[in-house]
Amino acid sequence: MSAISVLLFASILPIYAQIAPLDASIWIPSKVISKQEYYGLIVVNSNLENDVAFNVITDNEEVINIITETVQIQKGKHHGIIKFETKGTGNAKIYGVYKDTLLEQNVQVVESGNTPTELDLIFPSTLVDVLVDNNRHVGYVFLLNDFGNPVIAEKPIAITLTSNGDIVLQKNSVTINPGSHYARFSFEAKGEGSVTATAQNIEPDEATIAISDPSQIELRIEPAPNPIPTSSSAEVYFWLERDGKPYVPSHNVKITLKIDKSANLSFDAVIKGAIVLSESTTDRQATDPDAMKVITRSNAQLDRDSTKEFVLEKGNYYGKATVYASFDETGSISISGIAESANPTKNEETVKSVNTVTVSTTKSTYERATSTKVFAFPNPALDKVEIIVSSESDSGPVLEGMEEEFVIFPDNKIDVISPTGKIKTDENYGIIIAKVKSLGTTEIFAQRNEVEGSEETVEIQTKFVKNPDITVIPLPIIFGVEQDLFLISSSQDRIVTNPNSTKNGNLISITSTPSFDYEIIQDGKSVITVRGTINDLLEDDPVVHIASNAFTATETLSVYNPSRNKIESMHPSTVYAEEPFPIVNYITDLDENPLRKAELRVSSGATMNIVGDLVFLNQSGTHGIIFYEKNTVPVESTITVSGSTTQQVQEQIQQVVEQKPTVFTYEIIVENGEGSGTYAEGSNVTISAAPTINDMIIVKKKLVGWENLPYAEATVTFEADSDVETRPIYQDDFMLLLLIGGAGGGAGAIIMLKKRMKKQSANEPSDEEKSIDELLEG
Repeated sequence: MSAISVLLFASILPIYAQIAPLDASIWIPSKVISKQEYYGLIVVNSNLENDVAFNVITDNEEVINIITETVQIQKGKHHGIIKFETKGTGNAKIYGVYKDTLLEQNVQVVESGNTPTELDLIFPSTLVDVLVDNNRHVGYVFLLNDFGNPVIAEKPIAITLTSNGDIVLQKNSVTINPGSHYARFSFEAKGEGSVTATAQNIEPDEATIAISDPSQIELRIEPAPNPIPTSSSAEVYFWLERDGKPYVPSHNVKITLKIDKSANLSFDAVIKGAIVLSESTTDRQATDPDAMKVITRSNAQLDRDSTKEFVLEKGNYYGKATVYASFDETGSISISGIAESANPTKNEETVKSVNTVTVSTTKSTYERATSTKVFAFPNPALDKVEIIVSSESDSGPVLEGMEEEFVIFPDNKIDVISPTGKIKTDENYGIIIAKVKSLGTTEIFAQRNEVEGSEETVEIQTKFVKNPDITVIPLPIIFGVEQDLFLISSSQDRIVTNPNSTKNGNLISITSTPSFDYEIIQDGKSVITVRGTINDLLEDDPVVHIASNAFTATETLSVYNPSRNKIESMHPSTVYAEEPFPIVNYITDLDENPLRKAELRVSSGATMNIVGDLVFLNQSGTHGIIFYEKNTVPVESTITVSGSTTQQVQEQIQQVVEQKPTVFTYEIIVENGEGSGTYAEGSNVTISAAPTINDMIIVKKKLVGWENLPYAEATVTFEADSDVETRPIYQDDFMLLLLIGGAGGGAGAIIMLKKRMKKQSANEPSDEEKSIDELLEG
């Protein structure tokens, strides 16, 4: 390499050295509380030969305001202190920029755990039965913090309530009083709708109401045999069912059945095997050698014979009716039914259900039977089941020419007195009634001599018991506070807690682990409130058990204890000796959510100085540090201190010291009165003067105003917002002369207001600055 090349390379090398990115890092506390001031730190690890100035910015000025926009790190130093304040909640980044060096740090700003930030609406249930409690219900609105925990109000908080849909509020506002964290309100739910709760500077909440849709009571209809053979009969079974289980009514239920083609199928036994002539069958031939008979019916007679009423008596859930088929077959016949409560009592659940089934009649024969068919109803069965066995041939249903026997082979879930049944002459089927022994699916097999057998299955169920639809709703609980703890609601029925009560409803019992004292408040027939105080300090939350003869429920109560705290400390992991760095200590709840900034209390074997939130460590190495606070568990940490310097830190401290905001002061000058002085902007100023003064023996002067001020009282208080020069204005008081015998007049005073320009006071050193100075000088 030539000498010129070497010289050129040597001249370029310093340029590269100057523009190389700094070995630097930025530290900002990752989680901070809104509306507070904090320090951050820029650390340059290389030895600076010149002063370095970082520009500090943020990407979200709605959340963070940078106070120290330029951070100066002096030659020979490593630390630069950033000061910023938090304005609102959210996420932001803080950047440090110097030439081609870019540093960044994420910051999350949260509200203090002691600050309510959102409302929480809670209803006994989001399903409301409009027939319960005359539509009246109780709702709650709770104060929660950013972390979903309840917060006790420090001042009255007015809550505005609005509703839409079929929800009617008794009041449009409630107040959460100091010392409480919730308020109750009442509303009427006549249908679906919602309620919204709003408050100043708190996130609102909305809760919706849906109509409870209990399972319907159904009327079931099934004919057997099906299809129905002509010139024969069949049984039409009907029963009540709910949620797939037999429904046993507590009162009589009227069942009305109607057949739409009564010339082919009727409740009138006369038409069995007959040719039926009517206005609707004029084209029908009047004779047929196979027909048993020919009868004539008017349409009105046929309509009357096609309808029949039955009564399911209290305690019974099924019945049957015999129908008769004429000589002529037909494809589609509708059997419609309606079930209606008959004279229910006021508090009984009523029955109203309709159903339609389609059947057909098919030509019967007297051929030899080749198989059997088995039907079993009602299905599901409760206490007994009727087994219908019919005869079949390849050509269709068979009418037996002579009496035939069949045998039933049941399983162990049903019991028959005699397993043998009979199909009578000229009939198609026979019936055996079996008693139910146990629950489950039963298989029934029917057999007759030289005829193929058949089987059927039937579900055996317990009767329907109205599901109490009980809901347990835990409420936000604060430890050691007497409050409503949880709700128990039923969307369908009354809740009863007194075992000696004669009222109908769901009798429930309440136990807890661990046990605690509580009282029950009956907010209505369908809602109870359990109120008490949780005082036991436990690792696990208490559990409540709700039991009745129909259900059991277990619910864990979440108890928030703001008095049990932890301490959390945030600080840089590596710093330089004799240079200031920030430490942020928080008092948190047990979930480590910050409640407030803590006074910096530090214990360490290393030599250190603490001024405000800033710390100086004087010895290099890794040092153990303990942070502590009253009523908390101390926390241990370590900080590594690099390097050592003998330079004084006076110049560094001048950069670190809190930059005081501009303070405006005003001169208040009172002539002939009290209150003169220098006042900070916005502070209260009180001035006063004698209300009267003597001028002559019988004439006094009365204070009527103040020069340059709009006041007429002898003592007045106002906020300082400008320089003021004032004096009391007096006016002759002639009341004594008037009393003696004359009338007089007085002159008015003109009051003038002057607005002066604000003047900036000199920045006085803060107590913190003085402390640092004293610390260094000592």
